[in-house]
Amino acid sequence: MNTIIYIGILLCLADGNYFSAAKESFRMGLFFDENQQTIPINWNIIRDNIDETVELVDTEPISVSEETLFEATVAACDFIADEERIMGAFGPSGHISSKTLESVFDYLRVPYFITNWHPKSDLYPENVFNLYPDADLLSLGMAKIVESFDWKNMAILYETDDGLLKLQEVLKLHEYDKGQAKDNIFIQKLSNDMDNRSILKKIRTSSISRIILDCQEHHIMDILVQAKEVKLLSDFSTSFFLTSMNAHTLDYSTLNTLANITTVRLFDPMQPGFQAIVEEYYPDMDPGTLTVETALFHDALLLIATTINKLKSIGAEISPKFLHCFSPDGFEDDLNLTKIIREIELKETLTGPVSLGEGKRDKFSLQVIEINKPEKPIAIWKSEYPESIHLTRNATEREAELRKRMKNYNFIVTSREGRPYLSKREDSYGNKIYYGYSVDLITEIAKIMNITFEFRLTEDNSYANLVNDLIERRADLGICDFTITPQRREIIDFSMPFMTLGIGILHKETASEEVDNMYAFMRPISWTVWFYIWTLALVISITMFFVARLAPREWENPKPWDDESRELENIWTIKNFLWLTVGSFTTQGCDILPKSTPTRTITGAWWIFSLIIVSSYVANLAAFLTMGKIDVTVDSVEELAAQSKIKYGLLAKGSTESFFANSNDTLYQKMWHNMKNEKSVFEKNNDKGVERVMSTKNGLYAFFMESTGIEYEMERKCELRRIGTLLDSKSYGIGMPLNADYRHSVNSAILQLQETGKLIELKEKWWKKEREGEPCPRDTGDKSESLALSNVGGIFIVLGFGIALAFLIAILEFIWHTRRVSVEEHLSYMEALKCELKFACNIFQKKKRARPVPSNSTSRSSSESMGFHDRLSMAKSMFAKSVSLLHLDSEERNEMRNRNPMRVIAVNGNIVEGSL
Repeated sequence: MNTIIYIGILLCLADGNYFSAAKESFRMGLFFDENQQTIPINWNIIRDNIDETVELVDTEPISVSEETLFEATVAACDFIADEERIMGAFGPSGHISSKTLESVFDYLRVPYFITNWHPKSDLYPENVFNLYPDADLLSLGMAKIVESFDWKNMAILYETDDGLLKLQEVLKLHEYDKGQAKDNIFIQKLSNDMDNRSILKKIRTSSISRIILDCQEHHIMDILVQAKEVKLLSDFSTSFFLTSMNAHTLDYSTLNTLANITTVRLFDPMQPGFQAIVEEYYPDMDPGTLTVETALFHDALLLIATTINKLKSIGAEISPKFLHCFSPDGFEDDLNLTKIIREIELKETLTGPVSLGEGKRDKFSLQVIEINKPEKPIAIWKSEYPESIHLTRNATEREAELRKRMKNYNFIVTSREGRPYLSKREDSYGNKIYYGYSVDLITEIAKIMNITFEFRLTEDNSYANLVNDLIERRADLGICDFTITPQRREIIDFSMPFMTLGIGILHKETASEEVDNMYAFMRPISWTVWFYIWTLALVISITMFFVARLAPREWENPKPWDDESRELENIWTIKNFLWLTVGSFTTQGCDILPKSTPTRTITGAWWIFSLIIVSSYVANLAAFLTMGKIDVTVDSVEELAAQSKIKYGLLAKGSTESFFANSNDTLYQKMWHNMKNEKSVFEKNNDKGVERVMSTKNGLYAFFMESTGIEYEMERKCELRRIGTLLDSKSYGIGMPLNADYRHSVNSAILQLQETGKLIELKEKWWKKEREGEPCPRDTGDKSESLALSNVGGIFIVLGFGIALAFLIAILEFIWHTRRVSVEEHLSYMEALKCELKFACNIFQKKKRARPVPSNSTSRSSSESMGFHDRLSMAKSMFAKSVSLLHLDSEERNEMRNRNPMRVIAVNGNIVEGSL
């Protein structure tokens, strides 16, 4: 019985060995160069995922190089000489050697896998499969990432020419013009010996702070260490973008920098599924250090295992196949491996979904990370949507991250000495050495931004060196009386303005003899008041003329000796009233005077007006002739340019000089030409210019200076003044290197100070309160002693009131007179008003009837309706009243009328007059 059992066991073992020997087996070819020696090879990835009836035979990698292409071909031919089935081969990373082996395996119809970046090729054989992202899509993805950074200018450093191919879409984002003073892009190839300090130092001293670095991952740290040595990494605004997909595997902690270093990766090593796969197949490796080549090799092995399983599912047999390189005819793909691989789509991989329908990988995603915070990507780009990019952080999160970086950074502030902006004290240390407006301003900004800073004076105290400090990034902020100009904006950035100003002319009040002026007698009264006076004289004359025509008492009998005169005359013309107003104004009087109440009211108001004006003029003229300080000779930039006695100059190499040099205004061009021809008028700084204005006798030097400086000096030197108005409008801003990350934060701080009134408070403090002695008593209005409209405006109001009162009286008299005429002449009121108004508006008529002439229709109707006796009574009444209209109704004239009565005789029905 035991013998039978032993025989059964032996038969089972024999059957097992037989079936084991009958398993289908295959091999994989590995042709690696020196860059792939670190890729861990774990064949269990295939064994754990293929059918049990198929067996993988282990193979060792075959070393190839670019220099020994023939040996690589021989090695490949030797490898395939065995009859065992070859299911695929992995090529080297070198392009040339890979192309050589690619042609060999294409001839043999063996799938050829690539796991490295290769340039775009339109001649991909059907058996070639590249798991690395497609070159064109990868270049487009890099461009979209850089575009999302919003970099205005950049430097591109590349190790090999392939680097430019990877960044070809990035290069299209910016225009490069070598002849321009400010290029948008700087391109430089790294040196072969990897000593790139000179290149990095050149970038350090330029205005470029954004750098794209394309090199192999084992050279990245060397280059960054060199960047730190030339102080490129010590700049807060410096940003590096590393294009290597293995850059995330490096340790950057030794750099100890606050510069922003960003890179890109093909997968997220923080995902649990990724870490589980790494722990299973690469237990000795940290998931964060897994290279993209290792991950792609892993996914390629999964692809091969899936392909074998699909073959087995359709009943295909993986039988041995003899291949050799010297076959006269090409081999056939008897298993349709190429077709099956193109149809497969893997999901659970290390690098995301894998599908090689066209032999290239066109579905992948790129994650953008910061090296100091790799656990969360800041942006994700997907090849399915190549024209867009997803930013994972909103504006608030980005601002919070920036503030966190700024909090750990000590800002260097460059400035220059100059009151009231910055001065030094000797009994302190650190930032306490300095005091002034600039110190207070940056202190308030630092409180809002929650940063620390250190003040440093620029070399030679010049604006040009201050700009250079920012260009070469020796400083992070530049604050002083720093004018924002177009020329400076091309090479540095500015914050929003914290102070608005303009160019003014600083001059000294002169005590010298007044220059001869034949019109000096006009100066006690301003030209505006003179204009109003003479205009008002004409207006008054015209007004009185119309009032006189309305006033009945101004109409008189032109023949006083003729009691029978039936006409009245008005002597007041515009010419006569002009003579009256001028005579009154010159206190000479006039031979004719008005008689009616309204005209006398206007005349009285004018006399009061004239009295005040003449008295003020005489008093002011006396002051002009006797005062100790005579008025200055120039009051505007036009007067300054028109004369040649007073010289004028400005600060050399400053924004004021640029204003005159670049101005298109003819007047400023003329002044600039005069200053250029006389170099002595230029000064090294504003203090020298102020000192020269003060020391030059008789005020024979004027200095062009920014208005804020003029205000400061005038508060402390009472003999100084500003001539005319400002020549332009400009602003002061805080300077920063181009594309500074903290510019928005500085702008927000300045805006907050502006809204709270802190900027006004600081200016008030340093311009007026922080001073020695009493402030200068200065008028806020016109600096001349001329009477202005504000000094005599009240008398104009009095005169206007008098005119209004006169008009009211004239209208009332006119209405009353019209009513009396209508009653006495038995006319309707409207008829009498119509006649009187018609005559008053006829300004060319100087005489009038003693009684109005009604219209024909009215007279005719009245005559027809009356009888003879009624008409006789009316004639008598009209004749009697005519004397009253001519102002002959005195008692003596009544007696004369009694002595010479008139007889009214009716002849043929008509009324005639005659004497008795």
